[in-house]
Amino acid sequence: MTTKSAPARARLKPEERRAQLIDIGLRLLTTRPIHEMSIDEVAIEAGISRGLLFHYFPTKRDYYVAVVQAGGRRLLLHAVAPEGGTPADRVRGIVDGFVSFVQRRRGNYVAVVRAAAGGDELVLEVFEGNRRILVDRVLQAAEIPAPTPLHRLAVRGWLAMMEEMAISSTVDVILKDVLVDLLVSSLERSMEQFSAGRH
Repeated sequence: MTTKSAPARARLKPEERRAQLIDIGLRLLTTRPIHEMSIDEVAIEAGISRGLLFHYFPTKRDYYVAVVQAGGRRLLLHAVAPEGGTPADRVRGIVDGFVSFVQRRRGNYVAVVRAAAGGDELVLEVFEGNRRILVDRVLQAAEIPAPTPLHRLAVRGWLAMMEEMAISSTVDVILKDVLVDLLVSSLERSMEQFSAGRH
């Protein structure tokens, strides 16, 4: 009778091992809430011991936060304004990058948002940090001079709408390019309204 042996462990540099473990976490995150993710399952898939995983991430919570941070960084790498162009062009670049990223990685993105909704303070902090960065990027791209708290609130609300439409829309309802144009126009109208109402 033979016993099943553990998979051979590949030798990786520390930064490569961390990246591997985070990638596994992002993949598993599409199938379950982050706090239901098994650390043992991650270690087995990576071909390492549970103890070695905790060498890279001191606690389970540290690992969860690192996975959510990685998901947020990937989004931010795509949701960027191009250099030059009109404010509408620059906002469109952010919107197109955001919508394209979410629609290509719908499962991962929903899982990260669901993790933030779970109420863990550190995970929520990561999520809020990403939102603040996106709000700043949009306001800068739209060239809103001295944005007020109301401008920031309006952009946060618009981001929530963009997120929901990117997640829920399908090509039989609206094409991606049409959705991007709709979102850009919606932001322009909101910013014009709030700017016109300033004293």
